[in-house]
Amino acid sequence: MDRPVTGRWSRLTARLRRGTLRGALAALTALVLTVPFVVAWRVYVNQQNVTRQVSVPAARVDAATAARWRAVGAGLPERAAPVILTYHDLKPHSRSRYIVDPAVFERQLSALQAAGYRTLTTEEFVDYLLGGPVPPRSVMLTFDDGTHGLWTYGDRVLARHRMHAASFLITGRVGRHRPYYLSWQEIARMARSGRWDFEDHTHDLHSRTRIGPHGELGSLLAHRRYLGSTGRLESTDHYERRVRADFASSLAAFEEHGLPRPSLFAYPFSESADPQQTSYVRDLIERTFAAALTDKTFSPEPAARRSAVHQEYQRLEVFADTTADALLAQVAARTPVPPSGDPLRFPERWTGISWKPLGSTGALTGKGVGAGAGSYVYGAYAPYGAADWDHYSVTAGLTALPARGGSATVFARVGGDATVGVRVSHGTAQVVSGRAHNRVLAEHALTPGPAHEVRLTVDGARTEAVVDGRHRFSVPNSSGVRGTGGIALALSRGDSGGSWPAFNRLETAPLPGPPPAARPFDAPAGWTDGDGHQARAVIGAGGVQPIGPRGWNLAAYRPGGTTHWSGYTLHTRLTGLSQEGLHSSVVVRRGAPDQLTVRLSRGWITLLSGPGDHPRTVLSRKLPEATERDVRVTVGARSSDVTVGDGLVHASVPAAGGTGGFALGVYRQSPSQPWPGFEGCTVGGGRSA
Repeated sequence: MDRPVTGRWSRLTARLRRGTLRGALAALTALVLTVPFVVAWRVYVNQQNVTRQVSVPAARVDAATAARWRAVGAGLPERAAPVILTYHDLKPHSRSRYIVDPAVFERQLSALQAAGYRTLTTEEFVDYLLGGPVPPRSVMLTFDDGTHGLWTYGDRVLARHRMHAASFLITGRVGRHRPYYLSWQEIARMARSGRWDFEDHTHDLHSRTRIGPHGELGSLLAHRRYLGSTGRLESTDHYERRVRADFASSLAAFEEHGLPRPSLFAYPFSESADPQQTSYVRDLIERTFAAALTDKTFSPEPAARRSAVHQEYQRLEVFADTTADALLAQVAARTPVPPSGDPLRFPERWTGISWKPLGSTGALTGKGVGAGAGSYVYGAYAPYGAADWDHYSVTAGLTALPARGGSATVFARVGGDATVGVRVSHGTAQVVSGRAHNRVLAEHALTPGPAHEVRLTVDGARTEAVVDGRHRFSVPNSSGVRGTGGIALALSRGDSGGSWPAFNRLETAPLPGPPPAARPFDAPAGWTDGDGHQARAVIGAGGVQPIGPRGWNLAAYRPGGTTHWSGYTLHTRLTGLSQEGLHSSVVVRRGAPDQLTVRLSRGWITLLSGPGDHPRTVLSRKLPEATERDVRVTVGARSSDVTVGDGLVHASVPAAGGTGGFALGVYRQSPSQPWPGFEGCTVGGGRSA
């Protein structure tokens, strides 16, 4: 008799259950045995890649010190272009001048905070560079190389002060030579904290290489290698491919590790000076990043309008022996100040030769020249703080001028590319220029006497000088936006070693001018390019200077709010038309069927009427060559009237009553050429918007 199938099935099910249970128990046993090893391995990895942070004690600041720090900030503007600081690493008891003790760093941040400085994020900084509003008085903390002390010591100091910093990574060295460099795991934690941004310092070009036959060394980024095997430099093509590959690898590392694409670049060793390669490297950086940072420049280049022409900004390097008071004084000296009042009231803002602090203005005012001064004394007022000065006047009273040998000089546009000085002696006034101030542009005889007065007026495209109220000089500014700058004074007692002249009065003031509504260059946020994005140009303080690697650039003023403009007059000066292949355009009635384009080059004018994609030429003729052109366009109901110079060109182009705003365009034939620019744009008349 057959046994029931159900019995067999029950026995089979029981065996399976016992087997499953044994398998589960075996798996559980393996898991129990494995987990400690996995945990131990992860702990080991974390110990290797995420080291312990160290708390730095809060700085002890007495009431007198805190009051002194607050007083530094009390005399500065509430809103100003930021000062960028460079650190490298933080570590106690180091002998390297590039490594700051964490306790000193803590005290430095306390001083900055007491003086009213806040810190900027990269996003805030880039927004300002691209035409956003001037931020509250700020510093930007930057750390080069991505070193380990940022995580170990710096992160908790930032957290205490609720401040922000940016670390510039050499991405090819992250996680290497531990613990010198940060690990990717530490970087990830720092990024999640919200206190840190991470920017670019190349992938693996932060090294020096042989660049000449005599053992000369230079940055791998800024120079071509010298090949000992051939006795020649590497080819330009190989150099450019090497740099492109490095940038691509660095950006790929940011993406691979989940970091935002970097907006800023810091030059290795702050070295970008090889004239053969600078143009290529700068163009590549301009295409890849919003700006580049360096610690070494030939003139003051703070984070303001003039520096934006090359998208390259100067930082203040902080060393191991930089005290909190010294840092605060240096930051204050680099904070922009307005041209107002008597600069001699602020001796701490004056610098001598090579931008070294002057200490006192006594040598300039006749209250004592120090021993060893020789026969010449020079003082510049706030060369960083006044780097973007324009549209201002300076008036100086000169006294004690000896009958023979001595002179006093008042300089304007100091620190830029268009410095002008008025040198006055007992009976002569000269206008001088050039780096050595030895190029005499004009000369006038004065009524001889020991006292004279000099007034300089700086306004965009021109510097005017008046001596004793009647002797007048005028000097054009051919440097465009690079021609801004502050003031300086110099005294000479001549080679005979006679008595010293002196300054008994000094006054600066902004010039009166049209209201802001009539000066579009004072509203940088209102300008866009042809695609509706923020214009790729530096706009403000009376001018516009294009930036970027392209051959054509357009800046349109408030295109969405000017479509109904009519009955207005636009007046501007075109600058920088210094080479063949450069031209600038003024466009009015923009967007209307009778849009008018006035296109000027060094030796030609063309008027184009009609839409931008299908205009017709209404005038084209040769002009006397010039690097600057004054253009005035009056937009009426039935015509657009164009005047170039003092009647050099006067033309009336019929219109059908179209309305619209205006735009400014520039063209350069080669990326290696400088951009033309515009200075002193004003708009007036019966506009409607």
